[in-house]
Amino acid sequence: MSEIDSYIERTLERKKQALIYSLLAIGEQVRNEAVLNGSYKDQTRHLRGSVGYILVVDGQLYNSGNFGKNDSPSAAKEEGRKFAESLVRKYPKGVVLICVAGKNYAAYVAAKGYNVIDSSELLAGQLVPKMLRKLGFK
Repeated sequence: MSEIDSYIERTLERKKQALIYSLLAIGEQVRNEAVLNGSYKDQTRHLRGSVGYILVVDGQLYNSGNFGKNDSPSAAKEEGRKFAESLVRKYPKGVVLICVAGKNYAAYVAAKGYNVIDSSELLAGQLVPKMLRKLGFK
């Protein structure tokens, strides 16, 4: 019986690690979509700099992904990261990918009809179900 339990635990852990790895790859694709295809003019580079993702596993920050572009202001990247990290406690269980535009005016720009992270949401909505099916979760 203990061998069966051990096998099940190892299998679950492998699936969890595959899920984590896949979500990190999706996070990078989603960030790239938002940074490269935002339809607004980012005069200060701060809005695009605040776009990024983090991964939360059972209520703990597992990985803080990339924010902005390489040449984005570090203050913008940090603001985006802090905003994303402020959301960690909302997810005490499970594996959660959090993607954000961390500037406080991101919603205002989006409400004006500009693509801030809208296309990223659509992309994530396509990629995540495919990944879950591929990993055998759905």
